[in-house]
Order: sequence, then C-alpha cells, then structure tokens
Amino acid sequence: MSPLGRRRVRRRVLFAVSLAAAALVVFVFVVPLVTDRSSGVAAGVPSPPADAELIEIVSITDGDTVRARSVADGGVLLGDEDEPVRLIGVDTPEVRPDVECGGAEATRALEDLLPVGSRAWASSDAEPRDRYDRALLYLWTEDGAFVNHVLVATGAGVALEVEPNSRYADLFASAEASARTADAGLWGTCH
Repeated sequence: MSPLGRRRVRRRVLFAVSLAAAALVVFVFVVPLVTDRSSGVAAGVPSPPADAELIEIVSITDGDTVRARSVADGGVLLGDEDEPVRLIGVDTPEVRPDVECGGAEATRALEDLLPVGSRAWASSDAEPRDRYDRALLYLWTEDGAFVNHVLVATGAGVALEVEPNSRYADLFASAEASARTADAGLWGTCH
C-alpha cells in the first residue's frame, strides 16, 4: 500500500475512533445530566409530535438519507412503495460518487440509529418534499431518540437550515456548536 493509502486508512480509523469516543462521552456523561428520567428523552430535545406517523426503514442511502415506507395508509409517505426520505436540518459528508471525510462514519451512525427493518416516527415541516421529490422529514427512533438531532450532536453531520423547514434550526445549531467545541466526530477529524 502506498504512503498516501496508509494515511487515508489511518485518517478513517482515527475518525471512526473519534466518533465512537464522542458518542461514548455524550451517552455516558452528557445524557445522564440532561435526561428527563421519567421519559428517557434528553431535556430540551423534543419527543415525536402527536401527529407523527410510523414508517419502516427499507435501506440507508447515506448519513442523511434513507428509503422508507409507511406502516399505515396515507400520511407523510405517499403509498405502500418505499421512497427516499431526506432528514431535515442535518447534512452529512457524501459517500457518492466519492467518499468524503466522515461519509462512511455518518452512514454507519444512521444505520446504528435506524437499522434496516426498524420503525421510526416521522414528522414533516412546512415543505414536505424537495426538488428531487424526496420526502423531507424529522425522524425519531421508536424509543424517542431524535435522529436528526443525534447526528448533529455527535458530529456525524452539521446543522443545515433550509427555509421554510426550520422548526428545530436553533436546536440543531446549538447541537453543532457543542459538537464543534468537543471536536466530536467530523469536527475532530475532518475540519
């Protein structure tokens, strides 16, 4: 393997270790401090809204895009066919056509939160679809973890505000600032 190839491998390993360490710090030290013990949801981080609908994860495309289908008829997804879903408020490094720094790790982070076959609570914002006809959604795991927020808070992605879908923009910006300060995820490896 060339010296450049070895450096790339070392950077990827270092990023993966940094992401794992940041997640460990968040879950061991931060979550117990800010968790509402009665609900298990981090304080200040919203639970799925009352109108959230259950969807099933069919595949993971990258760190901020999945394919999913509705569990019930109608709703945030159009039918019983699977369709692309873009997470609102978070942007992760690309994995296609080339893998950017942190792209593979962000994809794994989303796979860990929403494994194929799992279900998630989904809620839209002001604009339900993007120009590529992907559903634009906020997602929560079945046990209430706010997926979009977790990706930003652990440094797997960065906050991305695209009006008019900005319901949680301040929350995501705050999570990004904390991740950046802690050199979590891509902030410690890629920036």
